[in-house]
Amino acid sequence: MVEFATENDIGAIGALWQRVFDEDKAVTDDFFESIYRSCHNPVIKSGGEIVSSLFLIPCRVKEHRGFCVYCAMTDNNHRGKGYMRSLLDFSYNSLSGLNGEFLVLVPAEKSLFGYYEKCGFSPFGQRNSAALGKDRPVLTGFSKSDCELTFDSAVTEYWKRACVHYGGELINGEFSALAFKSEKTVLKNARGGYVNIPEKYRKPGVIIEGDVDFGSRQTPAMIKTADKRLASLRCFVGVTLE
Repeated sequence: MVEFATENDIGAIGALWQRVFDEDKAVTDDFFESIYRSCHNPVIKSGGEIVSSLFLIPCRVKEHRGFCVYCAMTDNNHRGKGYMRSLLDFSYNSLSGLNGEFLVLVPAEKSLFGYYEKCGFSPFGQRNSAALGKDRPVLTGFSKSDCELTFDSAVTEYWKRACVHYGGELINGEFSALAFKSEKTVLKNARGGYVNIPEKYRKPGVIIEGDVDFGSRQTPAMIKTADKRLASLRCFVGVTLE
């Protein structure tokens, strides 16, 4: 049975997060302290223990209010039971009560696009493209966007702090450039998109300038909404490196 978590569940959810994603406790603690109370958090319990969870972070596309699905996770011992599908269905069916029009998410890897499509999501969003040069990516193309997926300032500030925690650098306080100095593979950019650094590109000192990717043709995000006009918008949703 899916239910919304309460603040009494924070400790258990944080522990699940760290187990599933090997996330540093400093980052999860920051999330719960800075933005958790502005999110909704459906969970599934088994034997009184939280075994599957996701966060719904408020966001906007133009005048449309919705939620970004963040940190979707299931305990390794409880996978294959349909828990994540249940959480996503519950989240979508709760939209009207939460004054939202859509769910949007950025799959962490290509293999997940097919899974989310089966859950009712469709491709959404645009981004730039780039090729990796000797020292840094070189911008090779730009897709014009009519709008952007946006978040409250508290969310973008949390992602900035997470970036710095994992060895990234902010240039003039923004993500106009990132210098990756560690072997961590996942960071978040200021606009909410994921930055996934593949193994072959991972090395200290590589600087990524602008909103770029490494030439993947896969749409970076997916959306679930009853509004077909919203789903067809040319929207900038962030960055993925594939």
